[in-house]
Amino acid sequence: MNILLFPPVVFIISLLFVAGLAALLSPLAAKPARVPGSAKHKAYGCGEDVPEDQAKAIPDYQGFFPFAIFFTLLHVAGLMLATWSFNPLSSGIGLVAGYLAAVGVILAILFVD
Repeated sequence: MNILLFPPVVFIISLLFVAGLAALLSPLAAKPARVPGSAKHKAYGCGEDVPEDQAKAIPDYQGFFPFAIFFTLLHVAGLMLATWSFNPLSSGIGLVAGYLAAVGVILAILFVD
Protein backbone atom coordinates (compact mmCIF):
# COMPACT_ATOMS: atom_id res chain seq x y z
CA MET A 1 0.00 0.00 0.00
CA ASN A 2 3.00 2.33 0.31
CA ILE A 3 3.24 2.51 -3.49
CA LEU A 4 0.37 5.04 -3.43
CA LEU A 5 2.65 7.44 -1.55
CA PHE A 6 5.32 7.31 -4.27
CA PRO A 7 5.25 10.75 -6.04
CA PRO A 8 5.32 9.49 -9.67
CA VAL A 9 2.41 7.13 -8.94
CA VAL A 10 0.42 9.93 -7.29
CA PHE A 11 1.17 12.19 -10.27
CA ILE A 12 -0.02 9.58 -12.79
CA ILE A 13 -3.18 8.87 -10.79
CA SER A 14 -3.90 12.61 -10.53
CA LEU A 15 -3.23 13.10 -14.23
CA LEU A 16 -5.60 10.28 -15.18
CA PHE A 17 -8.27 11.66 -12.81
CA VAL A 18 -8.07 15.15 -14.31
CA ALA A 19 -8.07 13.78 -17.88
CA GLY A 20 -11.17 11.69 -17.11
CA LEU A 21 -12.89 14.65 -15.47
CA ALA A 22 -12.11 16.83 -18.47
CA ALA A 23 -13.48 14.20 -20.85
CA LEU A 24 -16.70 13.92 -18.83
CA LEU A 25 -17.25 17.67 -18.58
CA SER A 26 -16.17 18.72 -22.08
CA PRO A 27 -19.70 18.38 -23.56
CA LEU A 28 -20.83 21.07 -21.11
CA ALA A 29 -18.26 23.59 -22.33
CA ALA A 30 -19.46 26.55 -24.40
CA LYS A 31 -18.86 26.33 -28.13
CA PRO A 32 -17.12 29.31 -29.77
CA ALA A 33 -19.33 31.44 -32.01
CA ARG A 34 -18.35 31.42 -35.67
CA VAL A 35 -18.81 34.98 -36.85
CA PRO A 36 -17.84 35.70 -40.46
CA GLY A 37 -15.35 38.55 -40.78
CA SER A 38 -14.30 38.33 -37.16
CA ALA A 39 -11.03 39.89 -36.09
CA LYS A 40 -9.55 36.64 -34.85
CA HIS A 41 -6.31 36.97 -36.83
CA LYS A 42 -6.00 40.75 -36.67
CA ALA A 43 -3.68 42.66 -34.36
CA TYR A 44 -5.26 43.82 -31.12
CA GLY A 45 -4.10 46.70 -28.98
CA CYS A 46 -6.34 47.80 -26.10
CA GLY A 47 -9.51 47.42 -28.15
CA GLU A 48 -8.27 49.53 -31.04
CA ASP A 49 -7.81 48.39 -34.60
CA VAL A 50 -4.11 48.59 -35.33
CA PRO A 51 -3.01 49.22 -38.93
CA GLU A 52 -1.12 46.28 -40.46
CA ASP A 53 2.11 48.28 -40.90
CA GLN A 54 2.21 49.00 -37.14
CA ALA A 55 1.08 45.54 -36.01
CA LYS A 56 4.53 44.13 -35.36
CA ALA A 57 6.43 45.69 -32.50
CA ILE A 58 10.15 45.08 -32.18
CA PRO A 59 11.09 45.05 -28.50
CA ASP A 60 14.33 46.69 -27.46
CA TYR A 61 16.13 45.18 -24.48
CA GLN A 62 19.23 47.37 -24.59
CA GLY A 63 18.30 49.20 -21.41
CA PHE A 64 17.01 46.10 -19.64
CA PHE A 65 20.11 43.90 -19.57
CA PRO A 66 22.41 46.21 -17.56
CA PHE A 67 19.77 46.54 -14.85
CA ALA A 68 19.07 42.79 -14.89
CA ILE A 69 22.78 42.05 -14.42
CA PHE A 70 22.98 44.76 -11.74
CA PHE A 71 20.02 43.22 -9.90
CA THR A 72 21.45 39.71 -10.16
CA LEU A 73 24.94 40.68 -9.07
CA LEU A 74 23.82 42.67 -6.07
CA HIS A 75 21.46 39.96 -4.89
CA VAL A 76 24.06 37.24 -5.31
CA ALA A 77 26.61 39.42 -3.52
CA GLY A 78 24.14 40.00 -0.68
CA LEU A 79 23.41 36.29 -0.47
CA MET A 80 27.13 35.46 -0.41
CA LEU A 81 27.79 38.01 2.35
CA ALA A 82 24.77 36.89 4.37
CA THR A 83 25.73 33.23 4.24
CA TRP A 84 29.42 33.96 4.78
CA SER A 85 28.59 35.60 8.09
CA PHE A 86 27.29 32.29 9.45
CA ASN A 87 30.79 30.78 9.36
CA PRO A 88 33.38 33.48 8.57
CA LEU A 89 36.39 31.26 9.26
CA SER A 90 35.44 28.63 6.67
CA SER A 91 36.46 30.50 3.52
CA GLY A 92 38.64 33.32 4.75
CA ILE A 93 38.33 37.06 4.32
CA GLY A 94 40.36 37.00 1.11
CA LEU A 95 37.71 35.08 -0.80
CA VAL A 96 34.96 37.50 0.24
CA ALA A 97 37.11 40.54 -0.55
CA GLY A 98 37.96 39.08 -3.96
CA TYR A 99 34.33 38.41 -4.70
CA LEU A 100 33.30 41.94 -3.69
CA ALA A 101 36.10 43.37 -5.82
CA ALA A 102 34.91 41.34 -8.81
CA VAL A 103 31.33 42.54 -8.28
CA GLY A 104 32.57 46.14 -8.11
CA VAL A 105 34.58 45.80 -11.33
CA ILE A 106 31.64 44.23 -13.18
CA LEU A 107 29.26 46.96 -12.00
CA ALA A 108 31.77 49.64 -13.02
CA ILE A 109 32.03 48.09 -16.48
CA LEU A 110 28.24 48.01 -16.79
CA PHE A 111 27.55 51.59 -15.83
CA VAL A 112 30.57 53.50 -17.11
CA ASP A 113 29.98 54.57 -20.68
